[in-house]
Amino acid sequence: MKRVLFSACVFLVGIAVVALALPALGQEVTASIVGTVTDPSGAPISAAAVIATDIERGTTWTAKTNDAGAYNLTRVPIGTYKVEIAAPGFQKAVHAPFTLVLNQTARVDVTMKVGQVTETIEVTGTAPVLQTENAQVSTIIDAKTNDNLPLATRNFIQLTLLTPGAISVDPQSMNTGANLAEEGGRPYINGNREQANNFQLDGIDNNQASENLAGYTPSPDAIGEFNLITQNASADFGNYNGGIINATLKSGTNSLRGNLFEFFRNDKFNANKWENGLGKGTPTGVIPTPALRWNLFGGTIGGPIVKNKLFFFADYQGGRLDHPSSTSNMTVLTADETQGNFGALLPAVQLYNPCAAGTGGTSGTPCNILAPASRPAFPGNVIPANMLDPVFTALVTNPLYPKSVTTLSNGFGQALNTTSQQFNSDQGDIKIDFDPSEKDRFFGRFSKADQYDPLSNSQALLGNQVNEAYILSGGINWTHTFSPNLLNEFRIGENWTRLPHGLTTFNPSVGKLAESIGINGGNPGGLIGLPLLGFGGGAGTNPNAGVIQNLGSAAVTEKFSSTVEQLDDNLIYTHGRHSIKFGYQMNYYKINVFYSGNGGELGILIYGLGPGGNYSGNGSTTNTTGDPSADWALGLPQDVARGTASGLWHQRDWLFAGYAQDDWRVTDDLTLNLGLRYEARTPWVEQNDRQVSVDILTGTLQYPGRVPVQGVGTNGFSRGLYKSQYGLPALQPRIGFAYSPSALNHKTVLRGAFTISSYLEGTGTNLRLTQNPPFTPPQTEAGNVAIGPGFGTANAFTSAAPGSLFQGATMLAWSGTVQPAIAQQWNFSIQHEIANNTTVQVGYVGQHTTHLMVPEWLKQGDLQPDGTITYPYIGGQNPAGGFGPNQFGNVKNTASNGNMNYNALQAVLQKRFSSGLQTQVSYTFQKCMTNNDGYYGTWGTATQASPAANYWQNLYDPNSDYAQCYWDTKHVLSAYAIYEIPFGRGKRFGHDMPAVADAIAGNWSISPIVSLHSGFPLALYGPDNSGTGSPSPRPNCDGPVHYPKTVSSSGLLWFDPGAFSAPAAGTFGNCPAQGPVIGPTYKDFDISLQKNFLFTERMRLQFRADFLNAFNHPNFGAPNHSLGAGMGLTNTSQDARQLQFALKFYF
Repeated sequence: MKRVLFSACVFLVGIAVVALALPALGQEVTASIVGTVTDPSGAPISAAAVIATDIERGTTWTAKTNDAGAYNLTRVPIGTYKVEIAAPGFQKAVHAPFTLVLNQTARVDVTMKVGQVTETIEVTGTAPVLQTENAQVSTIIDAKTNDNLPLATRNFIQLTLLTPGAISVDPQSMNTGANLAEEGGRPYINGNREQANNFQLDGIDNNQASENLAGYTPSPDAIGEFNLITQNASADFGNYNGGIINATLKSGTNSLRGNLFEFFRNDKFNANKWENGLGKGTPTGVIPTPALRWNLFGGTIGGPIVKNKLFFFADYQGGRLDHPSSTSNMTVLTADETQGNFGALLPAVQLYNPCAAGTGGTSGTPCNILAPASRPAFPGNVIPANMLDPVFTALVTNPLYPKSVTTLSNGFGQALNTTSQQFNSDQGDIKIDFDPSEKDRFFGRFSKADQYDPLSNSQALLGNQVNEAYILSGGINWTHTFSPNLLNEFRIGENWTRLPHGLTTFNPSVGKLAESIGINGGNPGGLIGLPLLGFGGGAGTNPNAGVIQNLGSAAVTEKFSSTVEQLDDNLIYTHGRHSIKFGYQMNYYKINVFYSGNGGELGILIYGLGPGGNYSGNGSTTNTTGDPSADWALGLPQDVARGTASGLWHQRDWLFAGYAQDDWRVTDDLTLNLGLRYEARTPWVEQNDRQVSVDILTGTLQYPGRVPVQGVGTNGFSRGLYKSQYGLPALQPRIGFAYSPSALNHKTVLRGAFTISSYLEGTGTNLRLTQNPPFTPPQTEAGNVAIGPGFGTANAFTSAAPGSLFQGATMLAWSGTVQPAIAQQWNFSIQHEIANNTTVQVGYVGQHTTHLMVPEWLKQGDLQPDGTITYPYIGGQNPAGGFGPNQFGNVKNTASNGNMNYNALQAVLQKRFSSGLQTQVSYTFQKCMTNNDGYYGTWGTATQASPAANYWQNLYDPNSDYAQCYWDTKHVLSAYAIYEIPFGRGKRFGHDMPAVADAIAGNWSISPIVSLHSGFPLALYGPDNSGTGSPSPRPNCDGPVHYPKTVSSSGLLWFDPGAFSAPAAGTFGNCPAQGPVIGPTYKDFDISLQKNFLFTERMRLQFRADFLNAFNHPNFGAPNHSLGAGMGLTNTSQDARQLQFALKFYF
């Protein structure tokens, strides 16, 4: 009863401390050694001295047992330790060295023998491998695994896929060969969205605040190990729904150690991709293997500055990914066509004159558009010189316009463009560990990464592009021991990421070309270049590719920086059988963004394929009439767009948290984990109040504070346009148990837990309120029949601006009820030690998450049972004539209406390194269901899944979208091994072989990775026959799905589209949001072969060859999933076999 009362008091005091504390943020970056010391009769021994010694550093950690005979060494760095225990009247006990891994609580119980303290006995217990002290679900990836397994681009995040419950719909996104310092890939963990993870580096937040990406990706050679917590973390961890990727860098030791390395790949060693052999118009029928020149080089060094006291570790890694220049064809106008003679298009395409007599061209009068059926044909497809737009003539006669070198069968010309691209990255870390005394220990880390990625075109009118990244990260950790039972840890840190993306550059010879050829306002702000001219239709901010090559560039620019400032403090107290932790935590998030909008700084002009077809057509639906190139020649764009961002915006947000955790060893067999966490997030506010929201019912604009904007909205709203914090304060219980019965010799552990955690998604930048007018007003206008006077190429940017900042604009709103997603997680597992260093675990894992971020398309109408359509939002108006009092084009609302359910059987076999072998095999049988997949698409390209649309098919019936998550796959198997082949001098086989033979045949090792999973459910798309303006219409599912899997020159027909049809008018498609089609499976085998040349005990040279996708199995991308021609076909795949060589020198 006293113990129960004591635990209750601990919680009450803990809550009081949390409520009063100033907030800050910390996570576990070390481990613990705990145990009980007893005499031969089993009685506890108090005041026994316990010393844990780091074998490599010589540093010691000390404690004394309490009245219960318990000791607790907390915040112990990872490494190899021996434990010594001494007490008067007993022989000194020494536990053999064992490896302590990240976040581990290693139990070392000792029964002392009566004797003199000067006598020493060695405890024969095995290294602690069972998880007997907590119920969280996690996997350790140690330094040996990081160092030995084959990684295509040395990205340690790829190794998260070895964990039960982890999956990626695009493993290729983790090994693209670029962006190692940012955008390192994101795993889906236990059914959660890929952006629901929390990356930590040495206890410092390592996330980008808006995109939920890893901010900095260190070299695998620099990582000591990382722990992926996938379920039921203790109360000192927060801000997650999915996984916590908790990495720590290496530290220096008493010996000077390090390595030098270089990895390289070349296309000469690579297999070609499956789709490149389909015969795509090349003379041989095969597209060559993509050119590749990839080098990654660097090294590490660590050692003592003052032995046993002061240590350093540093590393550097440089990457050079050079794509050799490649020449490709581009379709352009022939010399005749630049003069208006499009006769070569006949008879396939007939052109028509859309302008009334005396208008258009050089007449000085804007084109007066005729009705399509009234447009006369241009005889011989020749546009008279007086009808040619002067802007068009000035551009195609400019020396920079690509010159045709041949005429194609479609009547257009062909020019050549040479593209070259380089990727340069440099990154490094330095870490200092300082142990001035047994009471104070410090470490500090600083990390830096720079990247530069230029792409250039030989055709000056295509422009060039540069992507850059600059990343800084660092932190300081101080641990102070007040007494053997009381310890405090303080941490402060920051990570900063700056990503100027999509910086468009033109050759200086281009100059202010747009204005020089007659496009008024074509070079705003003195920018050089040419706006994007698109010849394939599409929306103004999303141009399609056409038959002839699009020219120019919209100059879509995003200058982004994300900063996370962190402060936390943790107090650890041992009392009897209780290990108690209190802490308070704080993160301050800062996002600074300049975003031009999708229309770009220079803008976009779209020609052809508008709402009424081509201007140069006659509206025929049976014959091909008109062409975008002719519309261009006539100077008649269908759509115009330009972003007009007015400078940087600055959003700010806070996370406040506090926690109390009691790990109570109730008996020698049972430990309870009793935790409670408080966590709250404040709304994102714009530093200068430059954001606006929309009342989704009335359309009234809502401004924060007292922004002096006249005529619209109401002033006086809070700065965040929300309550003082997102949702209710999150009180999150973290409860678990670990039971290891003595009847089973403590070789088996039963664990279970229930926890609640919260996480606020970043949502990127496109849905943030700072994107709204009047602070970031987009400028767009649709043309065609509704084209206004003077609206042509010359005056497109000066006459296309809407009469109001808001008229026609797509506005963004955030619901006042937006809050972090709340995840309820539970697990029950059984772990058994089947041999020394080897365990097997089987468990059930479940999760229910609510309040997930969901984007809503408020322009959609509500289909009534009688077939009528109403519009409940923005004043109840039909948006066809303008939406709400400010005539919006649409409103996209962000709300917390999503939910997810996940259930899985997870099993894992683990063997720590011994006898030359380390291995792990993981299997997951799972099911994930959700009503929305979120705003994000998948992170990467060539994905095996087809992400569902961001928006519901029917805004007014979200439950109809409840289906499998698009990243859900029923079966997942992953395995790896590190095997030192026992052949060579001093080995089991060939023990006495000659030195020459040993140099060739000895000291080989092999390290394979096996990754297998079943297919993902595919999202199917169809026409919107509901009449509601659905943004995500689906087809009807009419019967069972068949999978012919036949191959033709068009690709692989994965499924038969005959089972699907368009819904009837006035109805929605009945197919689920994802499924019933299941996509291609995934099978990948990566193998690393390594040969070590030994010079001394500590110096060796390693040659290695990594075979990535060793058996060259084609892993197909998701097939075309839109109703119509090509549905069911796939002609993409993940990377084919690649061979990577490396040399590493260890010292």
